[in-house]
Amino acid sequence: MDKKVIFQRLGILLAYPLAYAYIRLVFEFDNLVSTGIPMFNGDLEFIVTYPIFALLFVLVNEIIRRGRRGVSVMPPKETVFWYIMTFLAGLTASIGPEMELSLFAMHLCGVYSVLTSNDILLGGKTSGFIPADLIHGFYVKSFAGFPNFVIDWACFKKPGTEADEAYVRRRNHLGAVIFVIIMAVLLIISVSLMAAIDEDISLFFDNLFSGIADYFVDMDVFEIIFRVILAIPICFYLYGLMSRSAKADGSREKRFASWLTGFMGKGKTASAIIVYIAAGIFVLAYILFFVKRLAYMMGGFVGDVPDGMLVSHYAREGFFELVGIMAVNMCVYLAIILFGKADQKCKFSLPAKILVTLLMIESIIFAVIAMSKLGLYYSIYGYTPKRILAMWATLALGFAAAMTVLTVHRGKPHFRAGVIFTTVSYIAICILSAVLVVIGA
Repeated sequence: MDKKVIFQRLGILLAYPLAYAYIRLVFEFDNLVSTGIPMFNGDLEFIVTYPIFALLFVLVNEIIRRGRRGVSVMPPKETVFWYIMTFLAGLTASIGPEMELSLFAMHLCGVYSVLTSNDILLGGKTSGFIPADLIHGFYVKSFAGFPNFVIDWACFKKPGTEADEAYVRRRNHLGAVIFVIIMAVLLIISVSLMAAIDEDISLFFDNLFSGIADYFVDMDVFEIIFRVILAIPICFYLYGLMSRSAKADGSREKRFASWLTGFMGKGKTASAIIVYIAAGIFVLAYILFFVKRLAYMMGGFVGDVPDGMLVSHYAREGFFELVGIMAVNMCVYLAIILFGKADQKCKFSLPAKILVTLLMIESIIFAVIAMSKLGLYYSIYGYTPKRILAMWATLALGFAAAMTVLTVHRGKPHFRAGVIFTTVSYIAICILSAVLVVIGA
């Protein structure tokens, strides 16, 4: 038998167990699943089910992919990276600062790894289309691939002669089922009659069936039935994502990317003067803000808190607003790309380069100030999950601003670097969070 067919059949057979494992390992239906492994004298509780599911997900995707694209087709290096990120997100989910965020990251990395493994990214690689890629994977490929779980069972059909096929058509499979049911009913009647004659036989079956009933009660059969039923749509969803992605040749994705690029280009209707004035207003507003609040904002670097103000209040005041301003600045940059003086290759005119560079430098300064305030708060009150998450978000936005400056001046998008940095840095803070808990920071 062709190895490719073996992988196709194995992928279909593993689809439902993968879906059931998703419910059993990722969702917490009982204490057996939610209970973790105590580590470091109980300071950490490591839940092993998340990385186990991540490994199963990667394994099944590789089986389905090779069944459609060929056994010898190895995953590209980019896919290996995202496989590793999927596993690490699951591995660190229970020891990181926010389990729900880590599980969400595991889902994102998992879907993205399926797309990269089949080379069907809209930009051909990790690009500025990554939000559209994820929507494409989470919704378009998955739900459009629902019928694949039924259609792909055709790989179990054995090739044969016309006479063989005619014989298969003539066989009455329903008759075999009816025969088995009839024999089972007759066996039950026969056993009942024997039990009515012999007390030992009657007692044996009474004990047997009562034991089986108690076993199902202890197992909570209704919960099991619920999981079995719920796993069906999840099976169609996961297999649909993997199978439809593996069957795609990337042509449809290229056409959609071309349309999306053209659609973005049509939005460039704003004149250069309007773009320069709008961006200049933001730059000037931040300069005036720095002049007015510089001494107050810089207090975090030297620990100089204004008289009459608590350190906790000073450290918190303005932090989230600064992070919000950084996010607004990124939106200003995107608006300039969509409507202003930048072509599809991110090439800017000289005035636009200057204004965007100043805007991003101001964002970096905001990031440094926000980190100083958070660092002051952390140095006094210690570690909490929210504080380290706030540090990570600030660092990620600051890095995005730096990559934007490079994009503007080099005319080459650096979105991939931003995505990779955000992913790797999040895994790093999960590990750092566990270390801080262990050392009692």
